[in-house]
Amino acid sequence: MPTGYTEVINEGISFEKFVMQCARAMGACITMRDDSSDTEIPERFEPSNHYQEGLKKAKETLKRLQKMSVADAQKQAKAEYRSEVVRWEKQIGKSHRLNQKYTEMLSQVKQWQPPSPDHKGLKDFMVEQITSSIDFDCNTEYYHDNPPQMLSGEKYLEKNTTSALRDIDYYKKQNREEIDRINSRNVWIKQLRNSLKGDY
Repeated sequence: MPTGYTEVINEGISFEKFVMQCARAMGACITMRDDSSDTEIPERFEPSNHYQEGLKKAKETLKRLQKMSVADAQKQAKAEYRSEVVRWEKQIGKSHRLNQKYTEMLSQVKQWQPPSPDHKGLKDFMVEQITSSIDFDCNTEYYHDNPPQMLSGEKYLEKNTTSALRDIDYYKKQNREEIDRINSRNVWIKQLRNSLKGDY
């Protein structure tokens, strides 16, 4: 039985095209594996701009923080605190409402009498699914242990500056690694193309 790669052999695909089509399954072209089979492998892959954009934003954030007065930082800290309190309360409320729904369904499942001994496993499975979902989805311990904190202007600047510097280091490192990966992929593709320049 032909595979998605071999079915084209019967149609008379050239060796070079067959190699390039199969190359999609390899590390250098793996991002193309779900593309249409007639999508050409590019001569060169280009690095994603994701890390460059992240680096740019982190630098902009750092620059903005460095220009921010303590009074402005205090205002921003208050605004973010109020926003965080709203989000925190919503999440706790959402968890409580979901817990109530799960608990009601669990009660119904526990009251249900399976129609035969063969159905007992179904009941046990339903109980296990709901109880594990209650434990995972409805646990508000983290929120109660970590309520929003109002920061002073100084603490706000310190915390966010540290975060921006950490983001800058992270995005620089990830961008370097992305460029190295792309360079390696491009070497692999070039070597593959060069190996196919003979007559096949």
